[in-house]
This record gives sequence, C-alpha cells and structure tokens, in this order.
Amino acid sequence: MGVGAAFTLAAWTDNEWVFGQGANGGGPGTLNYNMEQNTFSNTNGTGPSSWGNKSNIPTVPDPDVDGALTFGALSAALKPGDTTYAPMQLRAAAGSEALVATLAEGVKLGGQEVDTAANSLSLYNVLTYQAVQKIEPAQCAAGNLNGGEIVVPAGTALNLNSQVPILLPKGDDASTAGAPVNLCFALTLPSTVTDINLQGKKTIPLWKFTSSVGVTPQP
Repeated sequence: MGVGAAFTLAAWTDNEWVFGQGANGGGPGTLNYNMEQNTFSNTNGTGPSSWGNKSNIPTVPDPDVDGALTFGALSAALKPGDTTYAPMQLRAAAGSEALVATLAEGVKLGGQEVDTAANSLSLYNVLTYQAVQKIEPAQCAAGNLNGGEIVVPAGTALNLNSQVPILLPKGDDASTAGAPVNLCFALTLPSTVTDINLQGKKTIPLWKFTSSVGVTPQP
C-alpha cells in the first residue's frame, strides 16, 4: 500500500443511555396549585355554598357565574357614616398544594370610563372598604372585626390592594380541599361625604385575589 492510501480500522463500540427520573419513579413533573372561592347568598354565611374557581374578570354582574359578595340590605340605602358587611371564603382546591394568596387588585366593573346612575364612578371614588381574615361568616358584622387579622385597613379606597398574605393550607389528601380561610369585607360611605349629587346612584366594585408560585426571571 503506497504512502497516503486510505484505510479503515474496525472498532468495538458500546453505548449507555440514562433518563431523568423523579423520586416517585416517573419523570420530572409538577404539582397542582389551584385556589377557589366561596361567596354566600346572605350576610351571615348560612346560605348555600358556591365553591368554584372563578378566574375570569366579569363583564356583567352575574352571581351564577361570578362570585358575588352579598352585602346587607343597608348597602342599597347607604347614607354618610354607614358601613355594610359581606363574608366570603378562599381555600386551596382539592389536589392543590398550599398557597399564599393576596388581595391583588381593586377595580370598578366596566372600567373607570363608565359613569352612570347604575354604575357610578363618582360614588365608587368616595366609598372605602376594609377586609379582615379569620372572621367567622356569621360574625362578619359591626363590632366583630377586631378579632380578625387586617388584610386591608378601614378607610381604604376601593381601588387599592394589599400585600398581606392569606395562607391557604392544602387538603389532607388529593381528593380533599384545604380548610377554608374566612374573610369579611366592610364597605363604608364616609361621614365626610356631603355631595348631594351622589344620591340615587349605585356602583359595582371588583376585587381580585391572586396566588402564585415559582420565580419570575428578571430582565
């Protein structure tokens, strides 16, 4: 064979493959993190429960689709100095891990551009609220809120949120929801409001609770 001629050498080969396996014998995976709410059809929390995940912002007030806080009859006849109350609950859904929720946003149904007698921006702008956790639904009433934990202090504008954590424990097993956390909303028309043009108006505030897990990458 002359100098520079091509030739091939035989070779023995062996290959090894490995795969990713989680601690339970399967591949890498994720857990469930789901929150759900319950609102009541009356102000003392004895009405039927309506637990569910209502995550879409409503465009019309439909209690059968979206969670609706039920404030007392006084809420339709507020005068300066009046406060009305409504209970609700949050929990980790069945199969979910524990969650930390916050009251993340306050807005007015239809947005700030809507200003009608049925959904008044001017009334929305003067109303204030308070939110307290760990108050039994039947105790969501005047004089009882001091026994709970403040989520939103009294006198807060309706469009303000809160970073106070609401701890939602996981259920005992995959088919059981976590223990509910009670919340009480108090809605006030301040005694300092003197504008007679607010008479005969209504407004529809919205509040969003949110929970999240994981790390958000920074730019």
